Amino acid sequence: MIWPRWDLLDTGFERAGRASSRRGRVQDEKMVERVRLRLTDYAGQWAQTLDAFARMAAALRTSLGEPTDRKPGTDAAIHWAGADTTLVLERAGGSVYLELVTNKRLSLDEELRQMDEEGLL
Repeated sequence: MIWPRWDLLDTGFERAGRASSRRGRVQDEKMVERVRLRLTDYAGQWAQTLDAFARMAAALRTSLGEPTDRKPGTDAAIHWAGADTTLVLERAGGSVYLELVTNKRLSLDEELRQMDEEGLL
């Protein structure tokens, strides 16, 4: 069982005003590119991890519709892309992750992965 740890995530929703516009400039400089949650941790238990991944995928598909991208394999991932961010459900090892990531960051990650595969890094 994983006990959640929490932190405050500033969403940026505030009343317009002089003070908030000043804070807005500072917040733009500290933009979060990724929020990642580990949903499970079944140390090497393939069946439980696969089951959790399949159930979460089905629940998200019911809520969000069909995914925009699927990456099968040992480290499977399902993407639901939006205008600026993408929701990613990923199964890696004994864990299932849910991640909200900016499309720009996701694109940079993919470029780095391809360069690594081609031996350029």
